[in-house]
Amino acid sequence: MSRSNIRKKLLGIADYYEAVFTGPRMMKHGEFRSSVLGMIIEMLDVLRINDDLRMELIRYITSGWRMEMVGDESAEAEMIIEKLNSVRRASMHDDMSYSLEMGVLMSLPIREMDLEEDQVAHVYDAMNRIMEQMGCSTTEDHLVSGSEHCASS
Repeated sequence: MSRSNIRKKLLGIADYYEAVFTGPRMMKHGEFRSSVLGMIIEMLDVLRINDDLRMELIRYITSGWRMEMVGDESAEAEMIIEKLNSVRRASMHDDMSYSLEMGVLMSLPIREMDLEEDQVAHVYDAMNRIMEQMGCSTTEDHLVSGSEHCASS
């Protein structure tokens, strides 16, 4: 898939989920967390990353994903909207030295508190291996900070 098509798809996903999380209907807690997980998986599926590493990361995220709310719904929705805006910025970044995939990975709404404790290290490891494959230096706080720039892959 071309970079342009990836951008369009990511922007469409971001628009859709913004409507889901800001719509007039309040979701049940399980639906909210399930929707966040679905959004993460959809975004990972669009990115140009190694298929084996993508599937491994998705497996660790889904097996460790906490379905209970970790905060109040309005604060969670606000955080999701901020992350969606980060995805939009990453999608529109025209500097070819900046990795679209890395920008989106760093913008995913995954926090340690979203995962079961026994899966956090696996998620870190999978994300680190993806970043290494893309030629990026990694940090231990990449699940929450997302401020790295890497060579384009």
